[in-house]
Amino acid sequence: MPANPALQSAKTLALRPQWRRTMLGCVRCPALVESRSRVVPGDGEIPADVVFVGLAPGRFGGDRTGIPFSGDRSGDLLRRMIRGADLQRVFITNVVRCNPRDACGRNRDPDAHEIANCRSHLEAELALARPRLVVALGRIAWRELAGHAAAFSPVDASPLRIGNRLLFPMYHPAYVIRGAYTERRYARDFKGLAKLLRTAIAD
Repeated sequence: MPANPALQSAKTLALRPQWRRTMLGCVRCPALVESRSRVVPGDGEIPADVVFVGLAPGRFGGDRTGIPFSGDRSGDLLRRMIRGADLQRVFITNVVRCNPRDACGRNRDPDAHEIANCRSHLEAELALARPRLVVALGRIAWRELAGHAAAFSPVDASPLRIGNRLLFPMYHPAYVIRGAYTERRYARDFKGLAKLLRTAIAD
């Protein structure tokens, strides 16, 4: 999971087809075109054992680096947790490709229209990555992957199968950074995730 755009996996870049060019030139959401510095596609191993899906690139992270969850505190924490759990063949992406900002220039949640406009980009990445497990980081990502009726309950969570996709909820690293959930418990959750993934791979 390289944090430097220049060090992106040659495998990842080589396997991205026409949809990546379409994604990078996307202008579906005028507000996001105005606020973003760049479009941020997913990054990591293809095919992947596990895909982490966050909400959107942060203005101090992916919006600057071009790689999701890199260059900011949330990215640092997520990648440290992944390394600590010894997770391999990981792909990281977001529900929305562009950084949404409010009138004051701060990060905001993408609206329903923006999420819907980006859905085809996310589905294309998941189809290409073919993960054993998809991890939703945060309530909004979980709702978009599991359905709006699915309760978001990351504490002692169980995986949910939707069609041929195995989904798992976890807190967004920003939630941990704010102190709402301890880093120690977050690390424990990642260890449990690694165990779940080993079981999924063995099946």
